[in-house]
Amino acid sequence: MLLRLATLVLALLAAALPVRAENPYQIYSDASAQWLDGRPDDAEGALKYVVYRSTDTALESKALLDLEALLAEEGKNGEALAYLAKGEVIDPSDFYVFFEKGWNLLSLEKYQDARTAFEKALTLTADSDLDGQARMGMALAEEQLGGPEDAINDLHSIYSRDPYLLAVSAELISDNFVRLKKRPYALTFLKEALTYDPRNIQDEMDLAKLYEDSDYQVPAWQTYYTLSDMDPDEPFFRKKVQKLRKYVKGKLDDMLYWTRLAWPVHDKPLPQFGPPVKVGLYADRNGSLSLVKGFSFICTSDFTLVDTRLGNVATGKAGMQWSVSYDEANRVYQVHDAMNSVAHTTTNSIRIVPKVPGAVILIKNPELPDAHGVDRGDKEVTGELLALVRDKGFWLIDETRLEDLVSPITARLADDARVPEQLKAIAIAVRTRLTLLARVPNHESREYDLCDSAHCLTFPGLQAESDVSAAAARETRGEVLMSGNTLAQVDFNRACGGFTESDVNDGGRPLPPMTPFNLYAYTLKGPPDGLLCLADDKTTSSDVYWTLLLKPRWIEDRINRIKKIGYIRDIVPLRRERDGRIKSIRVDGTAGSAVIEGWQGISDALASGTLRSALFSIRPIYKGKYPRFFLLRGIGTGTGEGMCLLGARGMAERLGSRYTDILKHYFPLYKVKKLR
Repeated sequence: MLLRLATLVLALLAAALPVRAENPYQIYSDASAQWLDGRPDDAEGALKYVVYRSTDTALESKALLDLEALLAEEGKNGEALAYLAKGEVIDPSDFYVFFEKGWNLLSLEKYQDARTAFEKALTLTADSDLDGQARMGMALAEEQLGGPEDAINDLHSIYSRDPYLLAVSAELISDNFVRLKKRPYALTFLKEALTYDPRNIQDEMDLAKLYEDSDYQVPAWQTYYTLSDMDPDEPFFRKKVQKLRKYVKGKLDDMLYWTRLAWPVHDKPLPQFGPPVKVGLYADRNGSLSLVKGFSFICTSDFTLVDTRLGNVATGKAGMQWSVSYDEANRVYQVHDAMNSVAHTTTNSIRIVPKVPGAVILIKNPELPDAHGVDRGDKEVTGELLALVRDKGFWLIDETRLEDLVSPITARLADDARVPEQLKAIAIAVRTRLTLLARVPNHESREYDLCDSAHCLTFPGLQAESDVSAAAARETRGEVLMSGNTLAQVDFNRACGGFTESDVNDGGRPLPPMTPFNLYAYTLKGPPDGLLCLADDKTTSSDVYWTLLLKPRWIEDRINRIKKIGYIRDIVPLRRERDGRIKSIRVDGTAGSAVIEGWQGISDALASGTLRSALFSIRPIYKGKYPRFFLLRGIGTGTGEGMCLLGARGMAERLGSRYTDILKHYFPLYKVKKLR
């Protein structure tokens, strides 16, 4: 009956199509170009023409799956099913026809039919990746048919066998334990999900609520605080933080995730090499410095306190903790010595100058009351530390040597790995980027050359370096990437997923011709075993292959701050790069639509800036008229530009590549040279 109805619908649609004596192969090619260009409606029209006018069955099947992918993406599930019925007639053994049928039926709340379609799909593939994807859909149908316990049983088969769906299966198991009111089990699986994919913001939000519902008030406060830092404009998180603060005893900052050091890690002076630079500390992701109200510090040598207008005003001993703070009542800046006596009061900027060149200053407990998304941890620096007066506070600027930044930044980018050749390659790339940034102003203020956030390169403090990163920086001292007299434009991505933006192959599965269905199918498959950025431990594979279930409520809140769209009906990808990376999306709501341009804007709107990469497919899964969640399947972490950090590790560990080979692989147009 359903097949006959679908055939009738398609016949009516075909009759409505204009008759055009055109080449269906060219029209199919045009459809892919229109899709990449952000014109899904035009692409749909062209694909419909191919489906009904082509006499080539293979071309018709490809066009049909592309068309179905676009329709499902836009929430037109009934129409998508009609085309899938035609596909079933053309090839009744096509896994994807039944797999897609299951997802569309799931959104139409025809759960029994959806389960049947997924079961049929499972009989048509021996591919473990596709098997896991079908079983996940089957478990979502089983939630509504047999209930949470049956769904958990289905999900356990994925959880125990499929490392690439480990995080999402743990999340769904937790969700079903919540429905069974078994919160301890739900907490266990949700925390596991975040262990496997720590950038999953939806799990972070669900964990905060689950902690609160379980009367774990302090962990709930910590988690809501993290969320409020990630999305400071969300009033719900701020209110929860204020509500739960009464349960937190002691100093609030010490209950959070900031690094706290009792004593400097470096007790000896650092050698002085490289050009001088001014580094703005405690910067946000845009490179703007946070206003500091106060901090303590310990210097590993005797030091002089310099008032920038009055000159030398005090001296201090090595190893003694002093503090600097803004007195709002009197509108002055006060320096307290180790005995907490006032050593100096001023309205001028203050400079801390170690008497031994290269001595280390440990900045402790910085007070940044208005900062959001800024690492407020303790930080070791060397050189001279300037507290630059600003209205009701000051900026902290470290006047140091560029070379002193290379080792700790390298260690952080390498995620504390200890692979010498990888770290040497990263050190040279870091030095190149810092040198170029220091020469070209890229901040609103000219008071500093570099900042310590990802806007330049994240500088966590000297304490982050390891003996291996220090050796890598020392052994490559002065070496940079150049072409002639031009420094390389260096970028980093954590995991390219197989190919960098400039088509450097890291052992990835070859990209198919970029069409709507080919991209979707590409994101269904797990990474190949030979991928350089894939860890041996597949449970940590979320850097390379990731799945998110994003609930619409929080996306609505973020987008409605920009433009009133009401309740979300759908999220439609528009323009994409030639490799499928998304460039713009349209969010359709009950009160209007909003187009969001650019990778950062998309990441901010969908996940408060935590999306791993722009290479993903997206599907709405409906319950009633509105999406229950959006299913994102993505590849890689980062923009794909420049050096793949995990790929560099793979080259060094698995291929035995030297650092020069790694750099030549990722930057083939540049050579390693030594700056004078």
